[in-house]
Amino acid sequence: MKRIHLTLVLVTVFFVAAFATTANANTVGTMEINAGYAKSSTDVTGNDESMGGGIAFGASYWRNASPTVQWGAEVSYDNLGSVDYTVPGPATVTVSGNVLRVNPALRMNFGSQVGPSFFAQGGAGLYSLSAKVDDGTAETKDTQSKFGFNVGAGVGFPVGPKTKMNFLGQYHSVSTEGESTNYIEFKAGVGFGL
Repeated sequence: MKRIHLTLVLVTVFFVAAFATTANANTVGTMEINAGYAKSSTDVTGNDESMGGGIAFGASYWRNASPTVQWGAEVSYDNLGSVDYTVPGPATVTVSGNVLRVNPALRMNFGSQVGPSFFAQGGAGLYSLSAKVDDGTAETKDTQSKFGFNVGAGVGFPVGPKTKMNFLGQYHSVSTEGESTNYIEFKAGVGFGL
């Protein structure tokens, strides 16, 4: 009985190792598309109120540098939502904002090459922040292109021989005039091995 179990374990390990070698040998990198939710913590009204958050979506390319390290580039549109507040007059003012970002990044993978695995990533690059203030009578728009950075962590699950589902959380900080803009985002994505 023990020989049958040992043989079964060895055969399973052999097939898993062969699958991992084949999957890694056939992929140079991964193209990933993702979508989720972005929320800023930056006070935009002077009353400790931040924008309500909104949809975020993007794409990235990750090139394999080794079995555990990938480098690549991310492009994303992050809608930070809007907030309404009352000013003396009385008038209601609406502030809304969004971010378009492009940045190189580095990703470190931890865990199995064939099963669920954890990863950490970081990047820095260009963030184009757009804000709109509408007081009911006039609308003011402002766009700034600034340097920013991001750090994040997530988990990936294989759903096919060259396809992986990822769940990622990221923190972003952008150096703007006055107070820095900070926001977090949570995304789900699908990566396709190329």
